Amino acid sequence: MEPDWSLWVHDSVTGEPIERVDWAEGSDGPFSASIAGDGQSSILVYASSLLNPDAAPGQENGRIASLFAPNLRFLVRWWGVNGGAHPLDDPLVAHKIESWDYDDDKGTVAVTAVDLIGEAAWRLVGGVAAEKDVTLTISGRSAAGAVRQTLARMMQWGPEWVYPIDLPADGPGDFSGTYPFWKGFSIEEILDEIRKSEGVEIYLRPYATQSGGIRFQTRVGAPVTIGGAKFYLGAAETPISGVKYRIDGSRQVTGVRGIGNGTGEDQKTAWAGGGPFAIPIRDTKKSFDDMEGDALHRAVSQSFATGRQPIAQWDIGSFVIGADYPPELSAPGRVFNIEVHGNPVIPDGVHTLRVMAVSGGNGRQMKPEVQYAGSQPE
Repeated sequence: MEPDWSLWVHDSVTGEPIERVDWAEGSDGPFSASIAGDGQSSILVYASSLLNPDAAPGQENGRIASLFAPNLRFLVRWWGVNGGAHPLDDPLVAHKIESWDYDDDKGTVAVTAVDLIGEAAWRLVGGVAAEKDVTLTISGRSAAGAVRQTLARMMQWGPEWVYPIDLPADGPGDFSGTYPFWKGFSIEEILDEIRKSEGVEIYLRPYATQSGGIRFQTRVGAPVTIGGAKFYLGAAETPISGVKYRIDGSRQVTGVRGIGNGTGEDQKTAWAGGGPFAIPIRDTKKSFDDMEGDALHRAVSQSFATGRQPIAQWDIGSFVIGADYPPELSAPGRVFNIEVHGNPVIPDGVHTLRVMAVSGGNGRQMKPEVQYAGSQPE
């Protein structure tokens, strides 16, 4: 049996599967997945495929509303030979259902779903009725440890607050912060501060459970990477094609002055830069709202390190799924080690690219968006 796509609706609290659904004939079911947390899915299904044909008129009115209940359900795209919702299949994307639209003339239901990390914008450091002095305090933790405490606070207040998210490992480090309820901090804002201060990414990676449900592994890294594979540029058998290569110096800098917390003469600042200079001076300023002290210095240093050299940019036109190349190989966080020999422009060596986002549909062709991570000349 050949592996293929399947689509399931899951419970957003437990992650357990509820029901498999089928695409309407001719629809593509576009999806995207992204380290940045802005992935989304959309599907089109026939309403008749979800209703009981033996039910009396009106008895099935709530069926679709329950199955596609916004915020209460996940839309999960599986790949494998077992029809999905199975521990041996792979969930490539698991998105929270945001909305659905019914077209009475066509008899179709269009469903839209988005990345779960976006729900952090809808959680505060306490419930809306919390005392104003309720505070989330993070003291001397690693980036992963700070994310752990923040996500734990997001889900700690009771069963209706919980999502199937695994917390990252704790550990000591440089990050500290105090977030009182009365200031109105959202969990999303705290996670953003951790990202900027520590120079890390935060990615919720879906995986299959033994019961065929899904959970999310919280990956925190600078950067996030999840295994890799080696390809040969120009080889007869390779899943990647449409390669383009570009050197971009538009954002190259020789110095960064960071503008942090405060206003006027009391505003906190930090800088990073210095020679020797390979190019004429290109200094710039960058805002780091609400940051100061060591956190501001780390953020500014990270910004300078990122922009010090021109950027080598690769574009991969497509990744074609095959027997030896499952879609998980091109999921966000995956590493492409592309070996180059004798190319007239691209330097020889193993060039490391990281998948930042991927998009596709019901076919075998996906479009990865990659970021250059350097070369390893042999």
